[in-house]
Amino acid sequence: MRTPPLLVRRLIVAPLVFVLELAFVVASPLLALLAALLALFVGSRGLRLLAIAVSYAARHAAGLLACLALWVASGFGARSRSARFQRAYYDLLRWFVGGVYRSIVRWARVEVRIDGTDEALSALSEAAEPAIVLSRHAGEGDSLLVLHELLCRHRRRPRLVLHEALRLDPLIDVLGHRLPNRFVDPRGGDTEVEIAAMTEGAGSGEAVLIFPEGGNLTPARRQRAIERLEEAGHAQQAAWARAMRHVLPPRPGGTLASMQAAPHARVFVLGHVGVPVGMGEMWRRLPARQTIVLRVWIAEGEPEDHVERIDWLFGVWRELDDWVEARAGGMVGG
Repeated sequence: MRTPPLLVRRLIVAPLVFVLELAFVVASPLLALLAALLALFVGSRGLRLLAIAVSYAARHAAGLLACLALWVASGFGARSRSARFQRAYYDLLRWFVGGVYRSIVRWARVEVRIDGTDEALSALSEAAEPAIVLSRHAGEGDSLLVLHELLCRHRRRPRLVLHEALRLDPLIDVLGHRLPNRFVDPRGGDTEVEIAAMTEGAGSGEAVLIFPEGGNLTPARRQRAIERLEEAGHAQQAAWARAMRHVLPPRPGGTLASMQAAPHARVFVLGHVGVPVGMGEMWRRLPARQTIVLRVWIAEGEPEDHVERIDWLFGVWRELDDWVEARAGGMVGG
């Protein structure tokens, strides 16, 4: 489905979403009463989910108003690329991500544990050089988890590759456009060129975030990925992919394009276990306390040769798979 034109998104979609969110927040006391009655039969799941949804809607609506105010203050967008307004938009993104994250952690009763070497965590926080962050993609909301780690814990300014369909969310649409991100359509266009262009200007304090798997792990996606490798004649990589149980084989194009565009950037890997997979699992987990473990480490030893870099990336992802295997055994939804 093609996204509507810019004027339609700004003049129709954004106001409509704002009004619906405002109505939802206004109606939340009545909805809370209904959820409390429902709790007699299904426990506190409904109340907890409602609290998260109301918090999200209120913050999302406020974020839209803030974007409008910044647009006006920047001379109706004329100075939006200046350092001052770029800081303001990143501050707004940090406020939104941090607030939604805290709401989910509180109401879903989630404990997030950080597992990483002092060297890796310090290097990511020091921000003396740009970073390329390769993250596992598995579970509902893991993008929020990763963004919070970069934005709020390490104070990095992320650059993101966003699916074209996300333009239908007006807040993502506006922030994605006004910050140095790229919207891509996987069905068309040259994603690698877009990623390289996005990475080229990255400086100290910034982080280019890439999900090399391209999507959450499912049996069907895993099988298709293995078949693509086999059809392309990459027998060794297909064998590695079959041996990995918890991650999809990485798609090297975007990662290598980013590394080529910013050879001075330091490469980090971000893995996690414990994020629920699918809405059904999220609903089932809501009454119980949950633990998510998030690991950061530096991916070192990347070769200069393009072909060797592909094997190196598979080696990094095999290490990630081993870590998930070791951590997931005693956890729900690893």
